[in-house]
Amino acid sequence: MEEKKPKKLDGRRNNGAVKGISRGQGRPPKIKEKEMGALTLKALNKAFGSEEKAWIYVAEKASKGNFNYIKMLWEYRYGKPKEQQININKNVNIPIVDFGKPKTVDVDHKEIKDE
Repeated sequence: MEEKKPKKLDGRRNNGAVKGISRGQGRPPKIKEKEMGALTLKALNKAFGSEEKAWIYVAEKASKGNFNYIKMLWEYRYGKPKEQQININKNVNIPIVDFGKPKTVDVDHKEIKDE
């Protein structure tokens, strides 16, 4: 007869998700993002009059030296800088020079003259 081995659990069985109940797992729907975008635009228009005036306000704060506003302007205009990984090679290939024992030099060197 064939022995039944217990199934190996992969950790997903009790991860907090209950079948039929949505508690915010996964990616939010696109419609929620669009609603949030509309709400923020509405708030900007209410507070500043227009989106352009809001950006002018941010630029004025940045010109006064506030680093957070400067960072925000640069990131929105040019995007966040990509994180660079610097590879530092600790194995340096340096030639070893022995100054204790000088090497012999050829004294009988003949020069070739150009004609």
